[in-house]
Amino acid sequence: MAVIAVGCGPGQGGMLAGHMLLLVPAPAGDPFPRTFKNVAEARGLLSEITVTPYGAGARAIAEFARLRRPDRLLVAGPALVAAAATGDADSLIASTTPLARLAGEWLLFVASPRSGFHDFDALARQLLRDPASVEMAGRAAGSPDHILYGLTARGLGADARLLRYAAFADTAQVVGALLDGRIAVGIGGYRDLAPRLRSGTLRALAVSAPDRLPGVDAPTLMESGARHTYANWRGLLAPGALPDGTRARLLEVCQELGGSAAWRQACLRAGWTPMYLADDDFREWLRTEARRARDVLADLGVL
Repeated sequence: MAVIAVGCGPGQGGMLAGHMLLLVPAPAGDPFPRTFKNVAEARGLLSEITVTPYGAGARAIAEFARLRRPDRLLVAGPALVAAAATGDADSLIASTTPLARLAGEWLLFVASPRSGFHDFDALARQLLRDPASVEMAGRAAGSPDHILYGLTARGLGADARLLRYAAFADTAQVVGALLDGRIAVGIGGYRDLAPRLRSGTLRALAVSAPDRLPGVDAPTLMESGARHTYANWRGLLAPGALPDGTRARLLEVCQELGGSAAWRQACLRAGWTPMYLADDDFREWLRTEARRARDVLADLGVL
């Protein structure tokens, strides 16, 4: 997640004036803050933005909500939802002003060509037969990869409490474990895995998108019996109790950015999908995601 300090009043041409501070927590290297900064500045929606580290977790969300300042924004993703799920998610979400979800990356189940899992159906059958017999590689415990694995097992009717999950620091390490045969199947984001799929060093088993992805020879989880979608998304929140005029202007900024050709092109280059969802619809979606995350993280033994 991240925080942007914005000037209190609109500048010329609809720009929000003042210096912007974009605070970004671990994991380092998330391209979203830099992409958001570049597009927002280039389109004149926000003035100068500086990227700098910020804290994470439920305490950080609560501290942000208590700021009560119209010059701060929070850039959030699944880590925020997972943090909210550890406490009173509805209260944490209610204490902020959800503005918009802007983009997301679809995740993939993948295997090496030498793996016995030649397609997703083979993986699904094994999970139903013996969930503990499958070790899944992915990023950190409680990460989007881990949550997707739990959601998928539950969707198939397998017992998610019995799942085995090998957590790695990043997708590069996941790929290494698959290629050297330590683990047969893994999960990762499209952006990192696409080159491996194109070269044939990994095989896609399923994608978490609602529709098949261009250039990826794999069905969706919706087609494959798990009946759900899931993305590693990014969005914006503001503190609670914003003045109506400030809230309206921030929503306008999100709408202008999210609907722009520049944003669509930036998403395409990054391997993301534009996922604009705003205001009350975004708030309700956050509540639903927090409930879904809480249930699956409990099954996975993370909570």
